[in-house]
Amino acid sequence: MQSSPTDALQTLSQCLHLGRSGNRCSRAALEDGFCERHSPNAPAQFAFTASRRIAAIFLAAAVLWPILLDLYHAFHR
Repeated sequence: MQSSPTDALQTLSQCLHLGRSGNRCSRAALEDGFCERHSPNAPAQFAFTASRRIAAIFLAAAVLWPILLDLYHAFHR
């Protein structure tokens, strides 16, 4: 039996990556079963999300530090 191109598209239609909540990625899959973003050979441009998250945490800490310090001093008087 010969498989049709639509069978191949249905098998490789969705990325195999599971997100934090267990939902599957909705992007189209490549030959390895993952989309361009979640492929093991993904370009380095997608690695910026971790560094952006770290930068956002440091920025939030820097902005909130004076407020937290004032609260600390107010409670320890």
